[in-house]
Amino acid sequence: MNANEVTVQLARVEAEFLEVYAKEHATSVAEMVTRYARRFQSTARRAPHPENVKFTGSVPADVDVREEYRKTPVCPLMP
Repeated sequence: MNANEVTVQLARVEAEFLEVYAKEHATSVAEMVTRYARRFQSTARRAPHPENVKFTGSVPADVDVREEYRKTPVCPLMP
């Protein structure tokens, strides 16, 4: 395998979790990151599901979706 070294800065809690998780699952952090990257590669090439495509363009371009979302109450019972 032709490997490149990559340095990732994580908070201590996340780094320790990854090391423990990898050990518990008989793998390495490098292998977990590789699998994660491969999953991204494979999903990026997939076409959207036809049921999702039918919604494309259903929200007008001039609508600020994030702003509209913020206006939505967290709980439907609360104003």
